[in-house]
Amino acid sequence: MNSAVRQALPILGFVLVGFLLKQVGLIRSGDSQVIARLIINTTLPAVIFLSIARANVAPSKLALLALCGVLVSLGLSVISGTLTGYLGYERQIAGVVILGTMIINIGFFLFPVFLAVYGQEGIGRLAAFDLGNSIVAHSYGFYLATRFGNRPPTGYRSSIKRVLALPVLWAVIAGLVVNLMQVQIPPFLLKMLEPLAAANIPLAMLTLGAFIQLRYPNWQPMALTTALRIGGGFLIGQALVLLFHLEGLDRVAVSMGSAMPTGLAVMVYSVSEGMDAEVAAGAISLSILVGLFVMPFLLSLYG
Repeated sequence: MNSAVRQALPILGFVLVGFLLKQVGLIRSGDSQVIARLIINTTLPAVIFLSIARANVAPSKLALLALCGVLVSLGLSVISGTLTGYLGYERQIAGVVILGTMIINIGFFLFPVFLAVYGQEGIGRLAAFDLGNSIVAHSYGFYLATRFGNRPPTGYRSSIKRVLALPVLWAVIAGLVVNLMQVQIPPFLLKMLEPLAAANIPLAMLTLGAFIQLRYPNWQPMALTTALRIGGGFLIGQALVLLFHLEGLDRVAVSMGSAMPTGLAVMVYSVSEGMDAEVAAGAISLSILVGLFVMPFLLSLYG
């Protein structure tokens, strides 16, 4: 077995534990969403800040990786928007499919594995790619959610506020400042951030397991979302690797980051903006299940 796959399997095992905990009632549906918000606002920013602050990566390279994250999201929004129109999906379902292909589950699904396999250097690159995807998800993605949902549209100002409120964004900015200015992180701050960063792996994977379901009544749009998110994303990622001549960890970050499951933010938007929450939950769950098989394959390919 490939060494990268061997390193990843125990981490992926936490997903099964999270699923089983939900089945026996120790984790309820509302609990997983609370834990997800906790991760997004605490442990994930800690991982990103420390990784970029310690990374030996040129700012121009980080900007290119962020651009790749933007292009993958926007490219899939065009493809999924065209297909949902051709298939005649209802507005609330079409919105879920489009957002489900655009918003990538990197912070929860890939960060823990990437950190274990590729270390701080790999995470720094992956964080840059994720920043591009996150900016699109919380600006243009939120704008699309207001247009496809049944709630009154809220306009661009809400989108801008959401982007500026992203802990991930400020973690990247703070990490870049520390890295470029070669600032020594105070020991007391490290004692706070390092335990938070270490907690991200089990918390994120347990939460993913709690989101998994095994019943998919309206399976067609869920399957389409998963196919475009993982398969279509991988193909666009490969095109960007060739276009920008990416190599090494840059290539791995874009190739694997582009082929991850649907992000949990799709569920948040579906509930808040009045899209089809059942289809959103199913698409997230199905893509996670597929991702659990795709992840080892990609690790064996690039590890």
